[in-house]
Amino acid sequence: MKSDFWVRVRQLRREIAIELYMQDHKELEVFNTPEELELKEGGYWGKAKVLALRKLRLEEFTLRTLKESRREEHAV
Repeated sequence: MKSDFWVRVRQLRREIAIELYMQDHKELEVFNTPEELELKEGGYWGKAKVLALRKLRLEEFTLRTLKESRREEHAV
């Protein structure tokens, strides 16, 4: 059984990788969707995974750092 979280990461990674690719190639006026191999060779796949995980963490998790927790305790 696949985790919904990782399914979402994969979907988001692909979307972000294509966006990054298109931004870098907009001057060529190439509007074809790149293949996964092109995204991997260009380094877009790895960057997109990091960005996808970061985005999902910010959206789904409300974990605070120790510094933030202490600041909230002293404010109360």
